[in-house]
Amino acid sequence: MSLFSADSSDEELPKQNVIKIVMLGQTGCGKTSIVMRFIENTFSETTSTTIGAAFFLKTVMINNEPINIRLWDTSGQERFKSLVPLYYRHAAAAVLVFDPSDTLSFTKLKYWQNELENNCEKLPAIVIVANKADLNLNEQQKELILKAKNYARQSQIQFFQTSAKTGKSIQDLFHYLLEQVLKHQQTQINKQKLEWDQPIISNINNNKDKNNENSTCC
Repeated sequence: MSLFSADSSDEELPKQNVIKIVMLGQTGCGKTSIVMRFIENTFSETTSTTIGAAFFLKTVMINNEPINIRLWDTSGQERFKSLVPLYYRHAAAAVLVFDPSDTLSFTKLKYWQNELENNCEKLPAIVIVANKADLNLNEQQKELILKAKNYARQSQIQFFQTSAKTGKSIQDLFHYLLEQVLKHQQTQINKQKLEWDQPIISNINNNKDKNNENSTCC
């Protein structure tokens, strides 16, 4: 059963109900196709290259609460490299995508991870995605996936193997991201409540005690 039920409305939602997710990775690794499979449940063999960045919006219902997902699909082209940080600042989650048939897209994973660390506060959720699981991979490409799994484990990042073409694990991917972000938000809310519930200690009694200590009996 899917976690999501689509809602096309774009009404203003409370800040805690808005989740910004950014897609990062080299050109051609399938970022846009993953987004389109999630947003519209469609796939095209002729998806055009993203210029700069593309913005997508999807509102889903989770536990009868509307969650407004704002997806930023960034370009992996070198000429837009300086612009990309503008799009993933203030993100709550990030998806680092690579194509197992493209070694460069794998070697760039560390670069994208460093970019996030240098330009964002610690994100509640980051995932590494090996896309195009529908391909018949050779041994070298399978080895690349194993390396990506090891890298994700060492970096304490969740790993997914997806196919935008067939829809494999796309729902699971975004389910995980939303679950982690919402869990983090709830933790922050509970922390704030705990701070507000702490007793306020007045300095008045302390000052009285000090005065009594300094006074002498006549």
